[in-house]
Amino acid sequence: MMFMILTGRKKKILEAIIEDYITTAEPVGSRTLAKNYNLGISPATIRNEMSDLEEMGYLEQPHTSAGRIPSDRGYRAYVNEILTNRHKNRTGEGILYLRSLNNGGIEKLLKEVLKIISDVTEYTSIALTPYTVERTIKQVEFLQFNDYSAVVVLVTDSGAIKSTIVKFSNVISSKMIDTLNLHFNRLLKGQSLDKIDEKTVEEIRRSINLPIDVGWLVDVIKNSLISDVETEILLEGTTNFFKFPEYRDIDRVKTILSFFEDTKMIVEMLMPYVNDDISITIGSENKFDEVKDCSIITVTYNIKGKNAGAISIIGPKRMNYDKVINIMDEVGVRLNRILTDYLYGE
Repeated sequence: MMFMILTGRKKKILEAIIEDYITTAEPVGSRTLAKNYNLGISPATIRNEMSDLEEMGYLEQPHTSAGRIPSDRGYRAYVNEILTNRHKNRTGEGILYLRSLNNGGIEKLLKEVLKIISDVTEYTSIALTPYTVERTIKQVEFLQFNDYSAVVVLVTDSGAIKSTIVKFSNVISSKMIDTLNLHFNRLLKGQSLDKIDEKTVEEIRRSINLPIDVGWLVDVIKNSLISDVETEILLEGTTNFFKFPEYRDIDRVKTILSFFEDTKMIVEMLMPYVNDDISITIGSENKFDEVKDCSIITVTYNIKGKNAGAISIIGPKRMNYDKVINIMDEVGVRLNRILTDYLYGE
């Protein structure tokens, strides 16, 4: 369903309803809006506009209340149409304390970040750790299988051994295998995933000078390296959900806690967004039923321009989007700077 265009007045009313509901967790009525917000129109006019917003799908009316609450569509319009046009001052609350990574390493930094943003926002914070960046190649071995096939054995710094059968379009000889082993090891040994780029591929291609698709072989090795990675999840502030009126129901509490205990579900939920600078999913937009009553704001962090992981904030749909988006923008910028400096000394 496409969004119907909101007039200036309807947009102001929707903004007031959402921000009042974020603060109070109580359905909002026309009298409250007329009394507390300088809308310049009568309660009767506000009621008519609220009725239109409900028909348009931006508001919902709880069965036990005369007031209205935002729908998922209302929150989406608030994020897309209102917040993006609002001047936002970067608060950087607490994030300025992230100075360097001299002691403790990346995981310690991420835990510190999660603690800060969980305390500042009073929501739950989640991190996908950057093991894809830290895993490096110890050895590559091509073993001839038959005239057209070879087994590629990859040994990583973790001690893991991965093997894959590759099929060539041309006949391969033992001399060609020796050439592959020599130059692939010379150029890939000790390299991490983020350093294996097109320049590396071209250097291998020039070195071996064989009728073989080097780019394809490098992709095989990179995919093996990725499959050796076990993304770890870090969590902070899971009990923050108990503060919210929406989660006074024991069944809802059990549901959200079961989500936090399922690492695979969290990874599957967040991985599609690690290529975006920042992503916001609201209610029914979330993949799993366990978080259909939540909103999730995810920011990726990168190292030398390569996406390395993600940090997310998860809370009720009535979260303070303006504040959280500002903080997460700041987190992304500072993490990128600190991690690149730590790993590359820049």
